[in-house]
Amino acid sequence: MLFVGVGALFFLAAVLGDSLDVCLKDLGCLRGTHMPGYQKGEFEAFLGIPFAQPPVGPLRLKNPVPAEAWEGVLDAGSAKDGCLQRNYFSNNRDVRGVEDCLYLNVYRPKQRDGNPLPVMFYIHGGGFFSGTAHPVASGPEYLMDTEKVIMVTVGYRLGPFGFLSTGDENMPGNFGLKDQRLALQWVQQHIAEFGGDPQMVTILGHSAGGISVHLHMLSPSSKGLFQKAMSLTGTMFIPAMHILEDPLSQVRQLAKEIGIDQAESLSTQDLAQALRDVDPMKLLLSVDSFKTYDNLPLISTQPVLEAASPEAFLVEDPLKAHREGRINQVPWVVSLNSRAGEGALTLLRSFTCPKRMAAFNEKFLEHLALVLNLPQGTPPQKVREILDAYGFQGETLNNDTMLTLAEIAGDFNFFFPIYETISSYASYANLEENPLSIYIFEFTGLHSISLMFGASPEDFGLGGAHMDDGLHTIRLPILVEDFPKDSVDAKVVQRMTSLITDFAKTGVFHEGSICKASDFKDQGMCSYLHFGGTTEKYEEDVRQSLELTYFPIWKKLFMLRGPPAMIQLLLLPLLLGQMCAALTTVDQPVTVCPPSVGCLKGTYRRGYQSERFEAFMGIPYALPPVGDLRFSNPKVMPKLLGLYDASEPKMDCIQKNYLLPTPVIYGEEDCLYLNVYRPEVRDSPLPVMVYIHGGGFFGGSAGPGVTGPEYFMDSGEVILVTMAYRLGPFGFLSTQDAVMPGNFGLKDQNLALRWVQRNIRSFGGDPQQVTIFGQSAGGVAAHMHLLSPRSQGLFHRVISMSGTANVPFAIADEPLEQTRLLAEFSQIPDARNLSTVKLAKALRRLEATKLLDAGDNLKFWDVDHMTNFRPVVEKGLEAEAFLSEHPKDIMARGERAPIPLLLGTVPGEGAVRVVNILGNATLRQSFNSRFDELLQELMEFPPNFSQERLNKSMKLLVREYFQDQHEVNEETVQGFMDLISDRGFKQPLYNTIRKDVCHTPNPIYLYSFNYRGPLSYASAYTSANVTGKYGVVHCDDLLYLFRSPLIFPDFEKNSTEAKVIHSFVDYFIQFAKFGKPRNAESLTPCSIEALQSRPNGICDYQEFANGAGPSKVFEVYVASEFQTDRVKLWSHILNEKSTES
Repeated sequence: MLFVGVGALFFLAAVLGDSLDVCLKDLGCLRGTHMPGYQKGEFEAFLGIPFAQPPVGPLRLKNPVPAEAWEGVLDAGSAKDGCLQRNYFSNNRDVRGVEDCLYLNVYRPKQRDGNPLPVMFYIHGGGFFSGTAHPVASGPEYLMDTEKVIMVTVGYRLGPFGFLSTGDENMPGNFGLKDQRLALQWVQQHIAEFGGDPQMVTILGHSAGGISVHLHMLSPSSKGLFQKAMSLTGTMFIPAMHILEDPLSQVRQLAKEIGIDQAESLSTQDLAQALRDVDPMKLLLSVDSFKTYDNLPLISTQPVLEAASPEAFLVEDPLKAHREGRINQVPWVVSLNSRAGEGALTLLRSFTCPKRMAAFNEKFLEHLALVLNLPQGTPPQKVREILDAYGFQGETLNNDTMLTLAEIAGDFNFFFPIYETISSYASYANLEENPLSIYIFEFTGLHSISLMFGASPEDFGLGGAHMDDGLHTIRLPILVEDFPKDSVDAKVVQRMTSLITDFAKTGVFHEGSICKASDFKDQGMCSYLHFGGTTEKYEEDVRQSLELTYFPIWKKLFMLRGPPAMIQLLLLPLLLGQMCAALTTVDQPVTVCPPSVGCLKGTYRRGYQSERFEAFMGIPYALPPVGDLRFSNPKVMPKLLGLYDASEPKMDCIQKNYLLPTPVIYGEEDCLYLNVYRPEVRDSPLPVMVYIHGGGFFGGSAGPGVTGPEYFMDSGEVILVTMAYRLGPFGFLSTQDAVMPGNFGLKDQNLALRWVQRNIRSFGGDPQQVTIFGQSAGGVAAHMHLLSPRSQGLFHRVISMSGTANVPFAIADEPLEQTRLLAEFSQIPDARNLSTVKLAKALRRLEATKLLDAGDNLKFWDVDHMTNFRPVVEKGLEAEAFLSEHPKDIMARGERAPIPLLLGTVPGEGAVRVVNILGNATLRQSFNSRFDELLQELMEFPPNFSQERLNKSMKLLVREYFQDQHEVNEETVQGFMDLISDRGFKQPLYNTIRKDVCHTPNPIYLYSFNYRGPLSYASAYTSANVTGKYGVVHCDDLLYLFRSPLIFPDFEKNSTEAKVIHSFVDYFIQFAKFGKPRNAESLTPCSIEALQSRPNGICDYQEFANGAGPSKVFEVYVASEFQTDRVKLWSHILNEKSTES
């Protein structure tokens, strides 16, 4: 109690102006100083107050530890150096600062009336790699002139010191953000001693500081530490920011760059210790290795997700949390500067240096992708399409193009992300209690942040550059001279600080700029305060219009925000409308009028090698499966009235795509559409090829951006149909009775096939010459149609690529149990006991996204099992059942349609899951820490296996594939790949062939695609570029069947790959036309005798492979090699009779 009394005495003395000493409970006393104001007199400053122990030595790369008490009176009369940093904004990449930097500064008016003042807690910007709380860069003078608030500025760790992470407790990461949080806790504990009100704390920051503010709103651990927030020119939606998916890989790369021995194999504990021992300059400079061009990407060390723990800062994807309303709602101000001014941030450095500008223009599209913060590996043609959408001609940065390019960069990097931030927030926030206000600062003042790059805003009409509002809020003497005190800029300073301090007190920024949820309807904008004018005349008004013409293009990008993997941007139809326009030739529309459909208006699209073909896209074949039709068998679409516009594709079926490094939700429930493509010139009815896309029954696309028809259309020999079908829970949930029988996705496909039979003749197709083909889950589906009595007669040939109906993920074991679990995870009351009628009704009422997110809870680790929602056996429902018994039982009897079957495979089938684990050091470490448990789960052993049998099986597998090593390492990588390939694909393929030849004389063929080209889906399965590292992997054969312009760049038209395309597509077409592949006569017919005569092989197959030398770069030859010994091992483990005669 004596200490409290002393503190009160010192506080009283300070109020009376007799002392600059303040005593803090549990810490000690400190003595401040006076600082001169800008327009007014002195104020009091307490500088360099330690709020944490120095993060050096054993505390480097660890969560901050609160400062200890000091002895005597601490001299708080001078500021401390900023945190150690390398400033990538500066021309010379200046290095400055120290590791011992966790100090804060407190500023308060000299004259106070004794009432507690609002507190403004300022977080400096600088891309999380630079900046300082020192008053030369975070000057308090402007705010202190108001005499209305107490201001606190804080130093926090930057760059590798603030954000490296091993992804576990040894180096959890987010240290810079935790420093800020600890400083906020310090404010709560001690600010009252300075005359501040801990219940009136406003956190504010510019740029990375604004992003930090947003993150504190999203972190449950910061709740209650502040009551108002200002995210100025920065939120977590800024594309330069993302949650680093694989922080351990980054750490290992830096450690290797530094020269730490065995950096790639050290345990995380030893790795963290090595980094704590290394020279800090080496650690700081190692970040240079992440720069691709000049200083880009700017932000290399980022926030990470942490495992739940008392000290964790982020345990959930912040964008997901924001969109779904898990945010600390407080009065909030969000700001922007001008479009061009914001966008110029990453262009000016190149623009103002002739040498750098020349280098930029040498690879203009590649470097512009960095400026726009597009995912790593984005092909140049994607950047070109973005520019085309804006009407930008040429590929040069110069005086004439700078402004337009800056506006495009401003849209993507700031305007659209921040619009997404506020519009999504307004959709759920209580804006009456917690007002949301926006301001846009376009005032062109005497000074600008752009001066850092040797440019002035008026040089090309930038308006307010990035953080120019900050220049009129926070004094920055290290960069610019003070504004003359009688200048227009000085008036702007006074106006800005008045608004900001009033907000700190009342929670209202400006009465005319308060947003309402309804303002954002139909891409609208709420009223915002606009700062405009020049040094001649300042202008201020309230506006409501915002340039959002191109927002729909970027909206799709923002829906996919995640790690900078190419697939995050390009797997889905992001630029669909623009792309369709670019690929469509503008002649008279082409029409067709199938009697049962109505009249359709199609379009012409450009081929790959040919001039054009005809396309009819987005044709509805079933009623929308929404409302009461969700979880119901599909219903035939009635005849369309009028002329239906079939010139553009529809959105994919709603899905959460676990093939992406960061799964995202996109698509729509109203999705049962198909596309028909036909050659422009047709002499007679053409064979029809109907493609069923893959994606594990949870993802995938029938759209031309991913399943492009160009290669087939170049042949002029077939009509191609692609179809969408329901995915995930919408396609495969079941209550195991007539209420919700399941297999809806397969029944959608069946209905689409019936549509083809009824209508394809009107397009010039032959309904008696239909081939169905699919890859992965699409291959499984195609094989199931071959086995299902309901699909008999709807097609005449089948091609199953990388998937058969007996794969482990083909059939759900307990569908009703899964449905009840999903309902529980969706917070449906009493889901365990509801009748199936009530259960189905409740599930139909749920929001689609909630249902998809609930599926995450079915995963036993990471995204596994990938395919949770699977086809089911519809027992007792034979009338409308698609499968009334297990496919394995049907196969065992040989009861399938008597038509030709072609099966396909690639060597690295298991890459679809393995590559992400191998390429992600964090995932690999997690897997190895639970190796036996997780590997056993991945194997999907039959549910009737005893523990003894499981143990024996695992022992056999670890010996065969891992050489008795219980971990994935460099020695066992290939074994892991082979194991997943064999279990998931190869053994089921062999058994399919063996059972088929045992029971039916119908021809069966096989191909193996082993051509290794310059592109690979391996890089789509992980954030890293691993093309070629794992050979030919799952889906790589699709690269040569379907153009995928939203994923991969086109092959050159005279390349070897173009020849592979021609050969591979022709191989499929020949099978579609004649029921046998090209050169089938060179193959020994597949029979039981052929299999028995080859104990170490399989039936003859045609292998597509790289040639042996420069004169023969590609070839197709006959082979029969196969890992039959491993088939035998698996058949022994599973007690399947695949290798017996």
